Amino acid sequence: MCGDGSFGQLGAGDNHPSNLPFEVAYFTTKHVVRLAFGMRHSLVLLKDNTVYGFGSARRGQIGRCASNQKFYNVPRLIDGFPNCKIGNIYANGDHSAALDEFGQLYIWGRALIGEHDDDQPRPLFPSLSISQVALGWHHALVLSAGELYTFGAYRHQKLDPPVLPSAEPVQQLNPATTSHNHDESSSLSTLAKVPCVNGERVVHIAAGTEHSALVTDKGAVFTWGWGEHGQLGLGDTCDQVAPQRVNIGDKRPCSSASVNVYCGSGFTVVVNSGLAAG
Repeated sequence: MCGDGSFGQLGAGDNHPSNLPFEVAYFTTKHVVRLAFGMRHSLVLLKDNTVYGFGSARRGQIGRCASNQKFYNVPRLIDGFPNCKIGNIYANGDHSAALDEFGQLYIWGRALIGEHDDDQPRPLFPSLSISQVALGWHHALVLSAGELYTFGAYRHQKLDPPVLPSAEPVQQLNPATTSHNHDESSSLSTLAKVPCVNGERVVHIAAGTEHSALVTDKGAVFTWGWGEHGQLGLGDTCDQVAPQRVNIGDKRPCSSASVNVYCGSGFTVVVNSGLAAG
């Protein structure tokens, strides 16, 4: 790892930056399967099905910590998962997520729903079998059976544009309770279903800080949300409250399998049959 280590997010045992890559000693003899990185924290999934976090701990994003502990500069085990196999991990901003082999979503860290941060993985939306997750700073996208759902907030306003498109509320899904004993009435979250885009199913999703993107089963790319830096690829710097199709020129995809989309903080990359367009 290399770069800024001011919150311990490099896992080196100190808070110093490093301008050269180094091996994180804790994982030298371990089999790393997945990595995910937020604004100031890092997550690691190992082959033995354990999840570790290090870096900023102020919002619970690396699990339950001592009350006065603001960061950890060495990897620490994140407790709170039931007896299930974790398939993937995600991070952005000050929150984290994991998806198990059955499509159950777990969220922890800065509150994406409700008003309180969670310092343990919290199962959400058990009625959905989720296949993909994308986290923004204050919003999240989840994909289930080719249909896209959103939840969270934009600038602390729940389900408010421009991050979230004109979506239809599904229902107030009741997130499963955890050992935190959340009050049920205050834990309800409106999960919004994004209307079908041109009658096409969604196959890939991505999220930046405050913008989002998707790929359909026809290989079409759509973006929406914050557009100040041109990251929506629409030829302007306007925000968009609903998915807008991106023209990727003459490089027409043969199928959705040849196209994927990735979002950085204020930029977007589309990969089409191995050719990148950003």
